[in-house]
Amino acid sequence: MLFDTRYFWAVFTVRDPEFLKKLRSIFDGSRSHFASSISLYEVYRLTISREDRAVADLRVRTIRKQFTIVDVDSEIAEEGARISHKVKVPMADALIMATAKQLRVPCATDDPHFTEVRKVWVSE
Repeated sequence: MLFDTRYFWAVFTVRDPEFLKKLRSIFDGSRSHFASSISLYEVYRLTISREDRAVADLRVRTIRKQFTIVDVDSEIAEEGARISHKVKVPMADALIMATAKQLRVPCATDDPHFTEVRKVWVSE
């Protein structure tokens, strides 16, 4: 499964024990644990703007330890551009979904942008 930025942000910022338990069950129920390098960028950027560099460094190290990081290569970049153009989603979301598509794994997200992307996949 590919875990997206919203998943990580929730893990790091939500204080509701029941919600955190649900997030953990998603992780535990997945056979594979992937994250896009785009999510690392977004988590770092969000954290450094709200907290500080030390916290951002810690969060990114934590993700790297528990997930296989997938870098954006030329194939992901091209597919991301097609997704972004076709369904008008932001670049980061398109690249993360292109990564999931290339890996042929689902994406753990509740992001409404991805609902449109899934419709495109079904129609291809």
